[in-house]
Amino acid sequence: MSVLNPNKAFLQSIFGQPAYKAATTIPQTATGTIFTVTGGKVAITSLTGEVTTVIGAVAVNFNLVYTPAGGSAADLCAATACISDAVGTLYSLVSGVATDLLSIQSYTVAATVPFLATEIPSVTYAPMLRQPIVVRAGAVGFKTSASTTGAVKWVCTWVPLDDGAALA
Repeated sequence: MSVLNPNKAFLQSIFGQPAYKAATTIPQTATGTIFTVTGGKVAITSLTGEVTTVIGAVAVNFNLVYTPAGGSAADLCAATACISDAVGTLYSLVSGVATDLLSIQSYTVAATVPFLATEIPSVTYAPMLRQPIVVRAGAVGFKTSASTTGAVKWVCTWVPLDDGAALA
């Protein structure tokens, strides 16, 4: 007997619950909170941003950070240079430790030759985390090194590890 799984339920059983952050203007030489963890520990299984308003032509580094409640911020990835990223560019966390935040649509390599995404259609994808990262109550944020224009919307998939733990 076959069992049908609706796509959304199937993905949720693998990656956990989704949390969404509507498009917001990027922080200006600061860190802005994307998601808040409350009530205990959660495992983050993916974290992806999508540019909804073009990122300005100012040279700026972006990175994701985690700040535990009552603690100090720690980078979840290395700072990544982003300039004039187009609407639809995807940023994703791939390891949680000192790895570049990917801007997949902005740039790709085919046969060791760099191309702009506009030159190679259908390169807009974002890899998932290789393995989940566990965080306790605190905040996941988006940090910028300079002021520029643009907006990003975010989605994070997560699994609660403690009773009452949540990410929103």
